[in-house]
Amino acid sequence: MSETGTTPAPSLRERRRHQTESDICHVALELFEQHGVAATTVEQIAEAAGVSARTVFRYFPHKEDAALVPHRDIEATVTSRLAGLDGGAPLLPQLEQMWEEILTGFDNGTSEAGHQMLRVWSLICREPTLLAASLRAEAQRMEHAVTAVRQALGADADDLRPRLAAESLATLGRVTIETWAAKRDAGQEADLLETFQQARDAMHRLTR
Repeated sequence: MSETGTTPAPSLRERRRHQTESDICHVALELFEQHGVAATTVEQIAEAAGVSARTVFRYFPHKEDAALVPHRDIEATVTSRLAGLDGGAPLLPQLEQMWEEILTGFDNGTSEAGHQMLRVWSLICREPTLLAASLRAEAQRMEHAVTAVRQALGADADDLRPRLAAESLATLGRVTIETWAAKRDAGQEADLLETFQQARDAMHRLTR
């Protein structure tokens, strides 16, 4: 943050990096949809994105990762919410509110972020290797969330609460999105926020 409280504008280098990452993500997702993950090569992704295969590998160690780049608006929401956690207030409602804000940003699949997410999860529903990559990426994001919760609570490394809280809410979010995307992929009507509320209520009932 700058002294005025605003976030500094990204440098030209950062903008170029984000654009390259976005270009690779866009073409990888298209190729995966058209040909399947197994039949798509890194060389094809690189050619379609106008970069070298080496560049693709520099951004993404596995080709599946190229389709799983979080939308920047959603990423910013997560970062802001985790940084603003109040360790003196009940934690789970704060994390639930974070997820509700994230899912609201998807606008039931109609926003740019929501459309991208729906395409990715439609693929995940039928591509086991993409599901495995998604779980790997989630595990990496989980460590960031656990660290943020631990700092908010002032907890030490032996305290199980940060991991339990972060992983519980991540599971809630994943079940919500998986359920919603599977219904939409099958041509059924489904509302993302309603699905979240149903999943959240079901989780609450388990603790009663």
